[in-house]
Amino acid sequence: MSVTLAKAPRSFTVLMQDGTVHGVLHTPDTQEDRDLLHFDAHWGDCLDLFEVTAIDGYAASIRAIAAHDRATAIEDYMDRVGISYNAARTIYRDCRTWARALTPAGRASWLADGLKTYAPLKHFALIEAMREFGEPTA
Repeated sequence: MSVTLAKAPRSFTVLMQDGTVHGVLHTPDTQEDRDLLHFDAHWGDCLDLFEVTAIDGYAASIRAIAAHDRATAIEDYMDRVGISYNAARTIYRDCRTWARALTPAGRASWLADGLKTYAPLKHFALIEAMREFGEPTA
């Protein structure tokens, strides 16, 4: 199978604020240029930056939105439980491993079980796994 450059994944930097995409740029080649972009965007324009790998700008924005939502869910859990970000991220990874190990029927049964109310981080990881596998989440 041949690979065309048009469909080859490359690195994008997505500029976001409060979950809204404000721009998608090709990630600069040098670390110095990346640092300058991060500094200008964060301190100059109050934007969050997400570096993702994708085949085009649209796919990059979708991946960045997912990364932003994931970080927000982890931070929310961290604040609710009163633990560090690293501990909350570890719990999220454990939840994601659990969700990916379930069968499609198992994921669907957990989704219908009111998990969102009692374990929002586990619910978020379950929804992410279902989207990854192309399963319905509603």
